[in-house]
Parts: sequence; C-alpha cells; structure tokens
Amino acid sequence: MENPLRNSRCRILGLSLVLLIAIILMLFKIIPVLLKPNILNQVLQSGELVVLTRNSATTYYNGANGPEGFEYELAKKFADSLDVTLKVITTDNLNDIFSMLNTDKAHFAAAGLTITDERKKHIRFAASYMDVTEQLIYNNQSYRPKSIADLKDGTLEVLEGSSHIESLNTLKEKNPQLNWNAQSNTESEQLLNLVEEQLIDYTIADSNEVALNQQFLLELRVAFDISSPRKLAW
Repeated sequence: MENPLRNSRCRILGLSLVLLIAIILMLFKIIPVLLKPNILNQVLQSGELVVLTRNSATTYYNGANGPEGFEYELAKKFADSLDVTLKVITTDNLNDIFSMLNTDKAHFAAAGLTITDERKKHIRFAASYMDVTEQLIYNNQSYRPKSIADLKDGTLEVLEGSSHIESLNTLKEKNPQLNWNAQSNTESEQLLNLVEEQLIDYTIADSNEVALNQQFLLELRVAFDISSPRKLAW
C-alpha cells in the first residue's frame, strides 16, 4: 500500500527542487534583460525593488508565516541577490498590472504572465522560467466536453485581460458559436471555485494553477488543452 505522507513529501521535495532550479536560472538570466543599467542603479540606490503581482496560490498570498507563493519566492531571491528590500504591490486584475507597468509604478511584474505576441507589442519580457498549457476545466459531476463545439450550451467564464482570451479569439475564428464571459476584479482560483461548486460550467486556467488547485478542489477535471505549451516570464 502506498504511503500518502511519503508521496506528499516526495511531491514537496520535487516542487522545492524545481523552485531552486528556476531561481538559479532566473538570477543568471534576468538582470541584464529585465533591469537596464539605469534602472538597476536606481534600484540599488533606493534599496528597494518594486514588484507587481496578483493574489493566487501560484503567485503571491499571505500564508501562516507571512508572504508566500512561487512568484513571491522568486522575486524575494532576486531582491536578496541585489541586497535590496522587496516591495510587493498587488492589483485587482490583470489589466491593472499592464497599465501600472507602462506608468513606471513598478520595476517589473511577477504575476504568472504568459508571453504572447500581442503582449510583446506593449511590454518587454525577461527569460522564461516555466512552460504551461491552457486547459479547459469542468466539474467531474457534469458532462465532459470533448471539443469546443460542446461548449455552446454551457457557461464559460475567464479572466479579463488574460492570455486565455487571446486563445479563445483564435478558436472563435473556426468556431463562431463559441462565447464566453470575461470577468474582471477576480482571480483564476475564484473561477475554479465556481466550477467546483457548479455555479458555472467551465473556465480556463494554466496547467500549473490547475495542478495546485486540484489538491483542494477535488471535483475539478481537465476536459482538454486549448493551447500548446506557452512560456511564463517576468
């Protein structure tokens, strides 16, 4: 019989190793790409690195012992490597992150952002640190859709300003019956909770968010991928 505690420890060890490798790669790649010399000097002189993020289990949240989250841990290690203090600013939605970046209210965003052609027109990305796939999520107690055509009678809600909308717009070109509701001032985890509670039929989330939330939201299932692997970056 498998030991659940041992399996849990193995998963934690594996995640810790992935985090360590990601941190090492980020610290070697990010400084020359993300912070130009004048900005880096500004950070060093002020002693403060200002980072934009959003509240979620994969990015940033207040845990029992203070701030936690994958993106937070990366940003904290980055700030420590520069010997400066990390200041975290959270936003209500993804669009606020992009607008604040363009007004220089932060040095960069660490918010689980997917690199897309449209986003590259407006913001500059550093080196990628993770690949994710966009996945259609449904409740296990409901009918499992097999294709985009099966979504026509259900309610699909996604995050306003997310890369998922770009993917849906592409899919709609060949599936004109495809419709969705874009929600602002919410988070992916809240939409996953709505699917868990059967208050909505479907949502779309990145594979790393799905894997983490499935540990707690036991009825969540992946119907199918709606994208090929995509890269996350600061």
